[in-house]
Amino acid sequence: MTEYQRELVEQNLELVTQVIRKRIKVNGTVLQSYDDFYSVGCEALCHAAMRYRTEMGEFAPFACVLIYHAMIDHCRKQNRLMAQSSDFQTETDNESIALRHLSADYDYDAAIDSGNVFRAVAECKERYSGVAKLGLEVLELKSIGYTSREIAQRYGTTVNNVNAWVSRARSKLLQDPALQGVLL
Repeated sequence: MTEYQRELVEQNLELVTQVIRKRIKVNGTVLQSYDDFYSVGCEALCHAAMRYRTEMGEFAPFACVLIYHAMIDHCRKQNRLMAQSSDFQTETDNESIALRHLSADYDYDAAIDSGNVFRAVAECKERYSGVAKLGLEVLELKSIGYTSREIAQRYGTTVNNVNAWVSRARSKLLQDPALQGVLL
């Protein structure tokens, strides 16, 4: 960082606190406490200072947007990690695992139906090619928590292209008789 960029960060450090107070709900869970958001915000403020050019206008609005987006990305990543972690790793006794899955409120029909939907989508993926097939791959990645930006980086393309692929896949899926049979 240059001296000017360091000064921008020092002069605008309160922006991190403002963004947290106004736009983020801190729930205090693991890796989503005030301190976690503050550190993510400070890092984003440094990135904002390094990207900032005076012809862009005022620094504060530019920095606030980058800080907010960094915090949202942090939340998404933490939620994705939490969703991917298995209950089996945290529970030590198999009895509690079995009781949960044998309880009266466990919805076996929903699990079977979702399995049918996934199989139908997999069959569609085999039949499709080009943009529609890419769109199905993107939808699969989005279903496990990837953002459009992360997917675009993975495929080496733009976010707009990723969104176009999804749009094409959705229009094909809505017209596919195999998928309609499963959903009805």
